[in-house]
Amino acid sequence: MDGVLLVAHGSLRNGADTPLRAVVSELNATWKVERNEPPKALGCFLNYGEPLLEAGFAKLAATGATTIRVQPYFLFGGQYTRRDLPKRLRDMDRRWPGVGSVLGPEIAEHPAWTRAVMELALSAIDPSDPEQGCLFVVHGSRYEPAVEQVRRMTGRLRELLSPVPVATGYLDVEQPDVLTAASNLYDEGIRRLCVVPVLLSAGRHTREDVPKAIGLFQNRYPDCAVVLTDHLGETTFLTPILHDLVSSTVEAIGLDSVAVEATGMPP
Repeated sequence: MDGVLLVAHGSLRNGADTPLRAVVSELNATWKVERNEPPKALGCFLNYGEPLLEAGFAKLAATGATTIRVQPYFLFGGQYTRRDLPKRLRDMDRRWPGVGSVLGPEIAEHPAWTRAVMELALSAIDPSDPEQGCLFVVHGSRYEPAVEQVRRMTGRLRELLSPVPVATGYLDVEQPDVLTAASNLYDEGIRRLCVVPVLLSAGRHTREDVPKAIGLFQNRYPDCAVVLTDHLGETTFLTPILHDLVSSTVEAIGLDSVAVEATGMPP
C-alpha cells in the first residue's frame, strides 16, 4: 500500500474540512511511528474543496505510488460511495493503468463505529433520569445500504444506551425529520433531550440545519431542556476506526477487541 486517499464530499463553508484534515494528519503521524516505509495519506473531495479526487490521485501517482487505497470519509453507503466514487475511480484506473486503486468501505461498516457515536452522548446524558432521551441526527438517503446501516446504528445505540430512549431524526429524504423525532420523544415523556449530530463535517447541516430544527423544537416545547453535542467529525475515536478500515484489519480482528482498541472501552 503506497498511498491513501481519504475522500470526503466537501463543502463551500470555510472550515468545514477541518475534521478531515485533522484525521489525515493523525493517520500520517501514526504510520510514521509504526512503519519503516509509511504510506502517505492525503485528504481530497468529491465535489467541493481542494484537492478534488482526481488531483489527489494524480499527486500520489506522481510520487511513484503503485497502489492507492481510497477510503470514503462517508458514514453510510449512499449514492456518493456506491455510485459516484466507483465510477470516477474506474476513469482514473484507465488514466493511470500503472496504479492500482482499492476502494474501502464506509465508516458504518466498522463494527465499533457506533461506540464512537455513543461517546458523544455519554457526557451529555443522565441514564438514571427517567425523563432523559437521546436523538441522533443523520442526513438520510434513498439508497438501501445507507438505510440499513442507519437501522443497525439505531438498534445498536438503543442497546448501548438502555434504558435511555433513543430515536433517529433525518435532515433530508427519510422520515421522521428532526423536529418530528424530537417531538415524538417529548410525547413519550422526555424532558431532557440530548441531540447528537451524526455528521462528519462542520458544513451547512451541522452549523445551520440542526440548530434550526432544535430551535423550532424548543419554541414548541420550552419545558424540555436540550443539549446539542459536537458533531461526530470532532470525536477522536474516528481515527483508529479509519486506521482499521484503511489497513484492512477489521475482518481479522474480533468485534470485542476492535471495540476496545477503537474506544478504550469494553463492548
